[in-house]
Amino acid sequence: MASWAARYKAGEWFAVWDELRRHVPEKSAEDAAEVARETMRRVAVNADTVVERLAAAGYSFAFPAWVRQAPTPDDLAAVQKAERVIGPLPLALRACLEVVGGVNLCGDGGDVLPHVGYHRVPKQEADFYPDPLVLPPGRHLWADWETWGDADQEGHTFSFAPDEIHKANVSGGVQDVELPSRAADPELLGARPGVTLVDYLRISFAWGGFPGHDALAVAPRAVEDLRRDLLMF
Repeated sequence: MASWAARYKAGEWFAVWDELRRHVPEKSAEDAAEVARETMRRVAVNADTVVERLAAAGYSFAFPAWVRQAPTPDDLAAVQKAERVIGPLPLALRACLEVVGGVNLCGDGGDVLPHVGYHRVPKQEADFYPDPLVLPPGRHLWADWETWGDADQEGHTFSFAPDEIHKANVSGGVQDVELPSRAADPELLGARPGVTLVDYLRISFAWGGFPGHDALAVAPRAVEDLRRDLLMF
């Protein structure tokens, strides 16, 4: 029988992740880890493509230095250090930190993405939020533990990213992952109810990196341009 990784690379993206979420036996751990790495390689390509398209369209990034941060040796070391202290990391989370790195699409869309704003005045809650994609670099996991972790208590709630409200520069919350966890694909708390990390990323890229647009009857034309020919995963 073909390995999970071989099947995934052959296009069985959804079926393979469905199986990984159910159970990964110890003997198949490396096979499952390769699926997670391949998934995040595709996510990284998509992130780079969306960033390039946004820049070409004149999008104003709120944090230019954080828009795209490829993983560094320090990031990889930070992830390994955190895992030694906190315990096992979900496969999808570890691969996201080690393969994708940092992404921050927060910003001001202007006429291109009129619903996306970070520096609007006055700041107030809205009926819907575009939810620009934000992914943390690996060093953020260790920094989060150093700031909020408690060695005397079991487990750690990792503040993975701001929630959709906070991404609009309005007082909001965070998207969390509960650690430690041997899950292949963890639930992303504070995002959509019950959504896992991999599925959240799928939804995000289905909407060009701004999944909140699925609340609109008609999305801006730029969304179609952003999501055109992105890699499936």
